[in-house]
Amino acid sequence: MQIQPGPVPRYYQLKEILEKRIQTGEFQPDDQFPTDEHLCDEYGLSRGTVRRAIDILVEQGRLRREQGRGTFVTLPQLTPIFFHLSSFNEEMHQRGRAPSTKLLKLEVVPASQAIAADLELGEGEEVIEIVRLRLADCLPMALETRYLAYKTCPALLHEDLEQQSIHNLLIDKYNIPLLRARHTVEARVLTATEAEVLQTRPGSAGFFVSRVTYTLNDQPVTRYHIVYRGDEYRFTAEF
Repeated sequence: MQIQPGPVPRYYQLKEILEKRIQTGEFQPDDQFPTDEHLCDEYGLSRGTVRRAIDILVEQGRLRREQGRGTFVTLPQLTPIFFHLSSFNEEMHQRGRAPSTKLLKLEVVPASQAIAADLELGEGEEVIEIVRLRLADCLPMALETRYLAYKTCPALLHEDLEQQSIHNLLIDKYNIPLLRARHTVEARVLTATEAEVLQTRPGSAGFFVSRVTYTLNDQPVTRYHIVYRGDEYRFTAEF
């Protein structure tokens, strides 16, 4: 694999390539990893670009640096646990159920302090708020809310968000690469409002997932949270 032209940063492309080379067994645990100079020559990149990719792999625990010796592949770790969070439609199709979406709210609102902090905006700055109900076989399954800066993609207000994936629209139509996301998953009881919308009992168990998604230069693009009915949904952890 080689570095490709386009909007995805070169350091991120290199990180993905090197990670795949480790995953496929080209480099075994405790093997010495190629030097920065070697990778610069191999991929035609600057030392700073290569160093940034290696720094990410070190932070992720894929590599370790030993002073005076070089960089080495680490032993596989049992932790952390990674959650595989597929798209809602994909998950429902896998279960043999028919997914659908109902748009409950689409408007421009001032960013609260919490939203502004997550999106690195000024408090009160205009953001697009999108609230959607996700259903399977016409049964409410999840309530999702998404925020993004109005200036990021004002045309999103004119899209059919009941029939189209917001994630895919941002990437494919509006050329906003979504490079990484930070997830938080927790179990809690549903509020009265959530239970009413999801057509279940107040105080019922639910899963809550929050996510901030980032684009180029590690700039946050969307703040997203979704509440799932606990009696109809499950998560699978892979480790």
